[in-house]
Amino acid sequence: MIKKFFVTLIACSAFLVSCNNDDDNVDNMPIESRNSLDDKAIEQFLNDYYFSPKNGKLTKFDDKDDSDNNYPSLKTLAKYDPAGYWYAQNPNHVGTGETITSNDSTKVYLSYEMTTFKSTDDLSGENNSSKKYYGSMDIGNNGATFNTADGSALADPNFYYFMPTETEAKNGVTRVNRELKYFTEGLKHFKTTDRAISDLYNFQGVIILPSRSAYARNKYYVSSTYGLSDLTYRDVSFIFNIELPKIEKRTK
Repeated sequence: MIKKFFVTLIACSAFLVSCNNDDDNVDNMPIESRNSLDDKAIEQFLNDYYFSPKNGKLTKFDDKDDSDNNYPSLKTLAKYDPAGYWYAQNPNHVGTGETITSNDSTKVYLSYEMTTFKSTDDLSGENNSSKKYYGSMDIGNNGATFNTADGSALADPNFYYFMPTETEAKNGVTRVNRELKYFTEGLKHFKTTDRAISDLYNFQGVIILPSRSAYARNKYYVSSTYGLSDLTYRDVSFIFNIELPKIEKRTK
């Protein structure tokens, strides 16, 4: 079986921050407008995608093929949490095991695909081929699967649990510069699948964080080389398709 390769979040972030540093045109859209645009984008996304019955990958409905018409859209499955994020369970793969308590007390093993988007009101198609508020995005082709080199689930990804080193702390890095609070909150809605962590993923659900529930306009810690940046994930929303095969009580 072909295993997905490991792609680090740091590498992606380093690329993003280098691009952002070359762009002096910071988007200063009012926060209220950004929040409204994010909500429109997520609404469209939920209507446009479904869980593949094969492996739970997020797949876009094909307008030219009726064979996927009977699959439930994410919109029919999604729930909105009053905290400000969306989540949806994959009906083809429901966990029946344990749930996490908090990232301080629970260690996780996680397989996931992470996709980001910056919502746009440019629907002309000139700079946005999808003509959607979520922009030119195709998870089915471009989603990056994050796990270890042999395909195993990743232990404690740093957006879930991050402890700065002594040097990082002296340089002003804190946990909030990496951890996504509302990802952890969203993960509480899922139970472990109790499969082997070496098994290839079978995604059990999705957690969607609008930018206001992600890094918003706060600083993100890219790396010791690039430091803190308020541009890397500025106004960026996150989509996590996840499987939680196993959790453990944290011992330290």
